[in-house]
Parts: sequence; structure tokens; C-alpha cells
Amino acid sequence: MYRTLSRRGWECLYPPSSRSFSSSLSSLRQRNYVASGSLRLRNGRTCYREYVERTCHRCYTTLTEQYKVRVEKGELVEDPRQLVMLGKLERLRELLDAYEPPCSKSFFSKLFSKSSSSEEIKGLYVHGGVGCGKTMIMDQFYDNIHSRAKQRTHFHDFMLDVHERIHKYKSSLSRAQLRQATGVDPIKVVADTIASETFLLCFDEFQVTDVADAMILKRLFEHLFDQGIVMIATGNRPPDDLYKNGLQRSNFLPFIPLLKSHCEVLDMDSVVDYRLVDPKPLDLPGGKAMFEHDDEMVDQLFEHFSGIGITEAKPRTLTFLGRELKVGVSHGSVLVTSFNELCKSNHGSSDFRALAKTYSHILIKDFPQLSLKHKTPMRRFIIMMDLFYDRAVKLVLSTHVPITRLIDLEATADSAADDLRMLMDDLKLTLEEAKAMNLFTGEDELFSQKRALSRLNEMQCNDYWQLPHRPGELESGETSTIGEKENDKL
Repeated sequence: MYRTLSRRGWECLYPPSSRSFSSSLSSLRQRNYVASGSLRLRNGRTCYREYVERTCHRCYTTLTEQYKVRVEKGELVEDPRQLVMLGKLERLRELLDAYEPPCSKSFFSKLFSKSSSSEEIKGLYVHGGVGCGKTMIMDQFYDNIHSRAKQRTHFHDFMLDVHERIHKYKSSLSRAQLRQATGVDPIKVVADTIASETFLLCFDEFQVTDVADAMILKRLFEHLFDQGIVMIATGNRPPDDLYKNGLQRSNFLPFIPLLKSHCEVLDMDSVVDYRLVDPKPLDLPGGKAMFEHDDEMVDQLFEHFSGIGITEAKPRTLTFLGRELKVGVSHGSVLVTSFNELCKSNHGSSDFRALAKTYSHILIKDFPQLSLKHKTPMRRFIIMMDLFYDRAVKLVLSTHVPITRLIDLEATADSAADDLRMLMDDLKLTLEEAKAMNLFTGEDELFSQKRALSRLNEMQCNDYWQLPHRPGELESGETSTIGEKENDKL
């Protein structure tokens, strides 16, 4: 009798006693399929390599084939730019199938291997407009990588985790160890740890806006690439425009050629936002997840999701990284809160990440129209939306205005222009001098707001609501959490 074994998209009948399956497939990794044939014996022993070559067949579909099926079903509109990205990622998928990062090799395999290191695999950096399908295609690729040693995350979330790891490493050292470790680079220590956990990093929204991130990116990714990490990233700006007009950008600039040398750059710009094309209605009581001035409907949906009435919900305190966060009332994984509690209180990205990990459904009341006239709440909202979207959190909103007017983009543009004029006045610059200095024009802010509005539209559709909640793993600094303390009284 023979058993069926499969690995990395290959399937074959194999003798029950055989243990050399992976080595037998080494010659097949670059092929699509091999014709079936009969088993051959030599001196009473199975010629496994010949046998596998004659009995293996491809048991997976390509990314493009999967995409075409969705187009035929009417789920997607075929886009030539998306097909180009699919083709590049399919090639990467084939290369990763046989890839062995340098950091995963043992001492003896490095010593006796024919080449000094595995052939480097260049990743992919894709930039383009809102809703052109970058994230969707990247997620399809990620889901088809049959390995646990992979990570898909929002870039801002990843960098927050890096800073937490650095802080934890430094805090773990005693004073004597700190004195002895003067030559130790904590960024390299963290990079080596990340490389030991994964060989593939997929980043959504690769955008650099924080000076603390900008100052360590080159050193961090230099170490990661040296360890054989392969990076796939989506973003709104080409590499040369990353951290444009940022503080101390001269210290960031060496990262750009490093990125280009390790990632192919693909421009996927499109004038079409597919999230706004023929969205399917939401299958919920009330038929939608956004209501104008209707807190009662929000309470009804809370009961629909949680199974209890809003009056029975209790406050809950989340404890993480030595901090406590109390927002709204909840039951299980369903939270009801207000815009003021979330975005007008002193909350940062780590708070929103804790909420996204804990709650699968978040219902927000009293949601106003947003613009850069109120910069801090707006920016908190954008960070919150990115983290919620990345973890497939289901949002229900009671708003002051329709969703199409939830963000006042005209007021935002006017505010950005006012900021520029004030800066020019302070520096006593002419318009020509300001352009020559490439001063901040609000492009990043406008793009982030358009992205948030586009994603908010997608989050109102059935396809999004059918996605499972992705709470993700707790970071090393959250091992005792996320905990909860429920008060006896409201």
C-alpha cells in the first residue's frame, strides 16, 4: 500500500516506510507537474527520485488561476495592473518554495554547502493609489505560502513591536550587563530574533512618518536582509518619496537604496478605487453598519452580536505593557463606545492595537464629521482605522453625517494650505523658495484620509464582514495580558 503525502503544493503516492520525501522533491521544485509512471526497483530498493518524478503532480492552482476564478464569479473586475503584480508574486512563490534563509542553516550545512549562501531572493515593493488592489493581491499571495515562518502585518504595527522589543531587551539587562554590552547593538539583537521567527515579512501601508522609526530603519533592515529575510510591501509612495519632508531625513536617505537593492519596485497606480465599485449590501438587521443619529440601532446591533441588552454590558479594563485602558462597555468580544472616548482621549497606536486584538466588533456612537481643523482626533482615527482594518474588526457607527461626507477633504486641503502659509511666514520664505525646499504640502495627510474613507466603505460590505477576526499573537511584552477587570457596577 502507498500513502498520499503533500508538501508545498506537491502531492504524490509514497511507500509507507519512506522518510526521504522532502529530499526527493528537490528536483521538482521548479516544475509545474510531472507525468505519472510506474514504480522502478533496483537491487530490491526503491529508486525514490525516479519514482517521485513519475508519480508527482501539481495539486495547487496558481495565483492568477485563483484570481481568474473570482473574476468569473463576478467577485472582482479584471485589472491588468493586478495581473502584473500576481505574475511577480507567483514567481516569488516558486522561489520561496525552495528557499533556505542563511539564518536557518546549521554550522555544518554552511560549512559543506556547495555555495557560501542561498541565492538571494528580491522581494517586492508595490506603490499605488487608494483601492487599486495592492493589499488584496498581497494577502492572496500570503495565504498561499505554506509555511508558518511568515508574518503579515501593518507596517506601523510592526515598528511599534520593534520599539517594544528594543525596550524590553534593554530593560532585561542589569547595570553590570549594560556596562559590558556597550558594543552590543540592540537593533541587531531584535533583528536576529525576528529573523529566527520568520523568513517572509509582508507589510501593508509601508509609510514612514515617525522620526524614531526613520532613524533606525536602515540598521534594522540591513540586519534583516543579511539574515535572508524576504520583504513584500504595499504603500502609497515610491521609495524615493518615503519620509518626504521628514525631520532629519538625511539620516533616513541611506535606507532608500537598501530597499531598492532588496526589493523590486512596482508602480500599480490606478484611478479606480475598487472598494467603491458596486459594493454588496450588508446582511445585518437594518441592512447596514452605519447610521445617522441612530444610537438606538447601535444598541440593537450590540444585542444582536453579544446576546445581551446594552443595559447589562459592563465596563472592562484592558491591561497591557504595564498600562490600563478603559473604554466604553462590553460583553465578550463586543464593545460599545463613543468617538470622544476613542479619539479625543489620550490614546495612541498601542491602545488601538490592544482594542483590535481584544474585540471583534466595535460599535461607536456620536461620530462627527472629521477634518484637519481638528488634527489630533483625525490622526488618531486614521491610525485606529488602519489597525482595525488590518485585523478585520467589524465596525458599527452612529454618525452626524453620511459616510461620503464623514471626512471633509476640502477642509483638510485648506487646513494644509494654511499650515504651509503660516510656516512660510514664520521662515520669511517666498512661494518659490518654499517649493524649492520641498516643504510639507499635506499630501500624506490627504492620502491617509482617502485611504481611511475607502476602507470604511469596504468595511460596510458583506465580503468584509465574512472575514474572520484576526486578533494576532500577543507581543513578548504582553505575556501576562491582555487581561480584564470587570466592575460590578456600571
